[in-house]
Amino acid sequence: MKREDLTKRALSCIGWLKNYVELNNVNSLTDINKYCEDFLVPILNRTYGLKLINLNQIEVNFPAVDLGDYHSRICYQVSSTVEVKKIEETLDTYDSTGLYSSFDEIYLFMLGTKKKYRKELKYDNFSFNYNRNIKDFADLSRDILSKEIDELKEIVELMETEMSGNNNIDDQIKLMIDDELNSNYSILFRQAIQYQGHKIRFRDVINSISPEEFGTEKLYFMLNLMRLKTTVYDKHEQLLIENPSDYTRELIEIYKQFKKLNAYQDLFHMRRDEYRELVRVLKPILNRVIVKFPSERLTMGWQD
Repeated sequence: MKREDLTKRALSCIGWLKNYVELNNVNSLTDINKYCEDFLVPILNRTYGLKLINLNQIEVNFPAVDLGDYHSRICYQVSSTVEVKKIEETLDTYDSTGLYSSFDEIYLFMLGTKKKYRKELKYDNFSFNYNRNIKDFADLSRDILSKEIDELKEIVELMETEMSGNNNIDDQIKLMIDDELNSNYSILFRQAIQYQGHKIRFRDVINSISPEEFGTEKLYFMLNLMRLKTTVYDKHEQLLIENPSDYTRELIEIYKQFKKLNAYQDLFHMRRDEYRELVRVLKPILNRVIVKFPSERLTMGWQD
């Protein structure tokens, strides 16, 4: 049971970091790669019995590699690029700068998922093998989990310590998606019709028409719908599904309703069960928003 608990904690840490890296890189926030260099130093040292140091802290933009152990004569490059072109460029620089005289072996740690490489890379001054010299998070997790239980415990606690105090993945998702989410709320508030001299807005409709009344003779007007944005969400949907939390589950529910509204040209062709879900998910959120329409220019804020 102790190993099972440690295994879950180890995979949770590695899975979080992998998704965190992916989320940052897909949004061109490449500072995460430098964070990973520092994070990986103690993890790789403890897992593989090395004494790596961050070479970029000794010399800015150290050529070809990022981490090095001069005693064991092993070095690593940490990269989010998994293409063979990047591998070849790294090895060419390693060769041309003569780093093979300081390090016998070079490893590439991929922050993404490594591929099956076919192009043969041969160098006179050092050997390189794709299977041996390229590692990714899957390799790291396998090597960590193969440790004896006391070593496994040390590595897990080390990873958890290294991660403490850093932003969690929910915070990163909020940062990426807030603009799109708030834009959709603005669009929902702008959707309105004039009826008998009154402006009826989307929020008025879901507040005044219950699911039980939906589809009855009481619905004698029609609210046309404007298209909502889902581009940012669509890019990260799989990541949200793979990282369940109260926030990600709520976000998935909200965007399901946005996509449902996008599927209709008007509100009242929707099925009653669909409308019931729409009210359940969006009504509490929209009722928390303070809205003012000075000269029809929308301003929004949140009630405490």
